[in-house]
Amino acid sequence: MIILISACGFVEEKLSCEDILENTYSQSSLNNFEKNKFKDLLSLRYPEFDVMFKEASEETNIEKNLLAAISFQESQWDPRAKSSMGVRGMMMVTLETAALVGVEKRLNPEQNIKGGAKYFAMLYEKNKIGPTQSDKLSTTLASYNLGPTNIINVANEISNNIEKVSWNEIKDKLKDIESSEFNLTDNGSYTRGQQAIDYVNRVQDYYRLLSAHSCIAPKDQLTFF
Repeated sequence: MIILISACGFVEEKLSCEDILENTYSQSSLNNFEKNKFKDLLSLRYPEFDVMFKEASEETNIEKNLLAAISFQESQWDPRAKSSMGVRGMMMVTLETAALVGVEKRLNPEQNIKGGAKYFAMLYEKNKIGPTQSDKLSTTLASYNLGPTNIINVANEISNNIEKVSWNEIKDKLKDIESSEFNLTDNGSYTRGQQAIDYVNRVQDYYRLLSAHSCIAPKDQLTFF
């Protein structure tokens, strides 16, 4: 069973829901445009899919707010989202992943959310990288973005014992890797390695905001991510 670290409640922190929300937004690394867009879409778009994320969470034991954060980073909760690389839907599932997790219609939001959640859970269960749960979760997020084989290869370049390789070590390595080493293409000067780092950071930000909107005080960055 997958058990993720849950955030601590506002009662323990002795903060009001308003304080939690204000503090989380003020500490976020997102710019004001990104914060406002997230807040708007959380109100206007997310409610339609909340039950789907809840069901996906119950089926996979992955926290609902984490799944929703991944989905926002992937598609901004747009069930018809698509990219030039062939990924589709709420969790931006590839054809290969869809076949693996039993998604027949990638533009069906319920199938896509549950399929993406199932795939993330599979990545997490198989992930052997990292000495802590925080490292394992971060490297799993990077694997969801960049592909598990690429992250494993990076870890193997650092140490023969990948269970001792931290996320910080992976990050340092990713900063220096050209996308051609992943058989991928850079977006100008923005390398895929840096994109994977930013992906993890942004999912973290969205997770914290979702937790705050749920009146939950997120734990310190190092204890969760």
